[in-house]
Amino acid sequence: MRRRKDEGIALILALLVLVILVVVILQMTASSLHNRTLAENHLSDLQNTYGARAGYARALLFLQEDLEKSPEVDSLRERWATPLEFPMGKAQVKVSIADSERYINLSQLVNDKGEVNPTVASQLKRLVKLLRHTPDIADRIIDYIDQDTKGEFEAKAKNDKLFNMDELLRIEGLTPEIVYGGVIQGQETKGLREFLTIWPKAPPEGGTGTAGMVNVNTASSEVLQSLSDLMTPAVAEAIVNYRTQPGTDGKMQEFQKVDDLKRVQTMTDGIFTSIQPQLVVKSSTFEIRSRGTVANVEKTWVYVVQRKGGGTATPVTPPPSSGGAPPPPAATATHTLIGAQSLNDFTSAKPPEIEK
Repeated sequence: MRRRKDEGIALILALLVLVILVVVILQMTASSLHNRTLAENHLSDLQNTYGARAGYARALLFLQEDLEKSPEVDSLRERWATPLEFPMGKAQVKVSIADSERYINLSQLVNDKGEVNPTVASQLKRLVKLLRHTPDIADRIIDYIDQDTKGEFEAKAKNDKLFNMDELLRIEGLTPEIVYGGVIQGQETKGLREFLTIWPKAPPEGGTGTAGMVNVNTASSEVLQSLSDLMTPAVAEAIVNYRTQPGTDGKMQEFQKVDDLKRVQTMTDGIFTSIQPQLVVKSSTFEIRSRGTVANVEKTWVYVVQRKGGGTATPVTPPPSSGGAPPPPAATATHTLIGAQSLNDFTSAKPPEIEK
């Protein structure tokens, strides 16, 4: 009887050990699969980072080529304005470039002393009204950025320039629908983000640049309408339509100088006079969005580059050649990286290190 009892206890202990072993094996298997998934995601993230870096490098080549070919004009007919897609190892890379001068620049909303720039403030207020947002939205943004404490919405104001555009969500009263667009009170509404930028935060080294100016060759109808109370939707659309019509070379037309706006049939002297001081036909700052995708993992970096000297090519006298060979080509102004940020990273603006 005692022997059977001992055998029963031994059987129970054996089963208990077996259960423990099964649990340990299952745990080790799950941990191994988890670590494998982490390693694969890390590898994909690394591949995407290098893919985004390759997209940035290729975008720089396009911008440099454009600067050498047409240093006085930047428009949507140029090569850099067309999105690019190419494979990079296992990553699929998509790159798009947008000049900052097509937007209203919130960094120019205040001067170095923190005082409000009335021209940019008026642009912002017109844009808010045009997009059918409540008028207080513009005042909330202005109070958040300017350095005085006299506004109506100063309670949670930063009183400094924005770190990035996503910071608009930190302003009390600005919802994701207002910032990015969406349904507001049953009506589909465009977001402010589509028409605003914070770049450049300062003029480029060696020139005044085009900070705070609007490029008539790239700006949207909404931004053009925000330049003056006299500007009508019909005139703004006529400007955009003029750019999309083919010229003598079969490509989209562009304004070679601001005075060319007078060619637009609906343009009046009053409208032209009111918007002319705010316009340029070339850009000096460009936002490069480069996204790498591997399987279901993607990573997007936004790089901001600025042309030295305000976007004008600056030839340098080459050294004399020998043996009758033609001299090397003259050097031109380069593009300087002034900002970079992972699209989903709110707190860090440190870019991946880029070899020179």
